Amino acid sequence: MILVTGATGTIGSELLQELVRQGEPVRAAVHIRPLDVDGVETCSIDYDRPGTLPPALEGVDTLFLLSQEVVHEKPMVDAAKEAGVRRVVYISSFKADTDTFIVGQLHREVEQHIQGSGMAWTFLRPNYLMQNFVTLMGDDIRNEDAFYDSIGDARVSRVDARDVSQVAARVLTRPGHENRAYDLSGPEALSHHQAEEALSDALGRPIRYVELDDDSFRRRLISQGIPEDFAGFLEDVNRRNRNGETHDDTLTDHVQNILGREPTSFSQFCRDYAPSLGGN
Repeated sequence: MILVTGATGTIGSELLQELVRQGEPVRAAVHIRPLDVDGVETCSIDYDRPGTLPPALEGVDTLFLLSQEVVHEKPMVDAAKEAGVRRVVYISSFKADTDTFIVGQLHREVEQHIQGSGMAWTFLRPNYLMQNFVTLMGDDIRNEDAFYDSIGDARVSRVDARDVSQVAARVLTRPGHENRAYDLSGPEALSHHQAEEALSDALGRPIRYVELDDDSFRRRLISQGIPEDFAGFLEDVNRRNRNGETHDDTLTDHVQNILGREPTSFSQFCRDYAPSLGGN
């Protein structure tokens, strides 16, 4: 039995569909949002109530670990070990083993905690998801034909969440990936100016990238309901990208090697998601 956490999120929901297609026994752990997927057993967990974790892990052989808050992940690892789980597939962050920024360091701490647990492990480290243009910038694209950011001209090798989910499904169901870490990128490193061109072509109307200074970007995020500390984090990440202090433009071949095909291009992503962004 595979337990999928983060089952209602961008990666987890795609992963569930892929595992169902393959006929794998899978259980989805949910917290707030309900889930009703044919062929998927569901259970409720609350990381603030540790007693909800052992029932979710009962009979589980492999844990797919993905949480919105890194602080919850070490307790889940401990609960999995106690329950007799044999393997953990963990969604970490791009270049977590070399990243000097706080998020990379936090994910690396969880990776090391998993390595010290005695369970077999696989770390998937995706770069920024292309789907952020839908989940985070979609309203602005639909309503204003624009998206706003402070990343400047920095290039990022964004990866399609569908590719990440398919890689996860392969890793979860096929041997040969134990105790391996994979940095997952798309096939190209693009700037936001290049992204606006691809979006414009796919949507059939001009889409603008509006470049903001750091303070304006942070204040815009806060006005949209983003917590101040997280808005500050995003501001710092963009500053590091502009200054060339990250490896977010790195291309890797792990998606191609595992799936046997090229990663999805950003242009293809734009065409596939055009209806959800108000495409003609």
